[in-house]
Amino acid sequence: MSNGQPLDSDGRSLLDALTSGALAVDGEGLIQYANPAFCELSGYAPSGLLQQKLADVLKLPPKTDCALCMSACDPMNPQWATFHGGFLRVENSSGAEELRVKIKHSPMQNHWTLCLVDPFSEDTTLTQAHSDFVSTVSHEFRTPLTSIKGFADTLLSYGAQLPDEEKRRFINIIKDQADRLIRLVENLLTASKLGASRVEMSYRPIPLQRLLDKVAHSIQAKIQAKTGVARNLEVQVRPADLEVWADADRLEQILINLVDNAVKYSPASSTVHVLGEFAPNDDSQIRISVKDEGGGIPEDLLPKIFTKFYRVESPLKQEVEGTGLGLYITKSLTTAMGGQIFAESTPGQGSTFSVILPAATPEKQAAHRRKLYATEEGE
Repeated sequence: MSNGQPLDSDGRSLLDALTSGALAVDGEGLIQYANPAFCELSGYAPSGLLQQKLADVLKLPPKTDCALCMSACDPMNPQWATFHGGFLRVENSSGAEELRVKIKHSPMQNHWTLCLVDPFSEDTTLTQAHSDFVSTVSHEFRTPLTSIKGFADTLLSYGAQLPDEEKRRFINIIKDQADRLIRLVENLLTASKLGASRVEMSYRPIPLQRLLDKVAHSIQAKIQAKTGVARNLEVQVRPADLEVWADADRLEQILINLVDNAVKYSPASSTVHVLGEFAPNDDSQIRISVKDEGGGIPEDLLPKIFTKFYRVESPLKQEVEGTGLGLYITKSLTTAMGGQIFAESTPGQGSTFSVILPAATPEKQAAHRRKLYATEEGE
């Protein structure tokens, strides 16, 4: 940097090479320089930024005080070196929008200021998601524990006075809430193992019709025990002798998550359709689809639904138990088994979740038998 202009050719070259957006702002809060990274981030041409007030480009969030960003700084007292969040006004083909950014100010010579601007990273989003997760899990633990303690206390205090039918009802509630806690803990442990890549798989051919019938029966039994009402579950496999190559326990976990989710987010009178078939144009892969008749998911939210801790905002959200881990676990297990999962949805017409996994081809089964034989020989 020279003693005249704070930015000489070497300084500009250095800032031009940065991957962070950089702005040089004079003592009056006017932009005198913008590097290529900032222009790319904001959608502005360099000529469109020069001599603009920084306050017109960067907007402060509520309760954030920054003299430079508010064009209220004293050019003779450049003591505004700060780090804070803000919103960048972004120009694109669809008009102007605001992007959440991190802003760092550093004083330069002659009362100029260097502003480094970066979009908030996925780490920040994950931190917020983790905070939401802790809040959700706290609620999910507190609700069943409160029920268990309340009904247990009632039985201890007044059990001798209660009719047998009422006591059985209380015990069933305690059991249901204990099962809910177990499912929550199992999901948390699975998510932890997936994050540490400690999930072990044991592959074998799995008759799909038998597995889907088992999953449907399990879901029906759970719903009927809880509500006394059976739900419409239509299970179909074509051809009927399809076999999928997967870990049986993990695939069952995937399917229970998907079918249970479809039932929970669908009206009581609707039908959940479960279909197993060869993937289109590829008989080495099997596609298992779970289609509901619920409210659907907006298109812009579909990429987020498999994210850890994420739950789609909907009128049913407060009524449905969950921590936002089910679909994350489902996708992680599917990917770990070499498969794919995706969702399609039309708001108001329901959603379809599809899992694609390898078929149990003769080659895979022969390799599996050789492996078992080698293991037995080694023993």
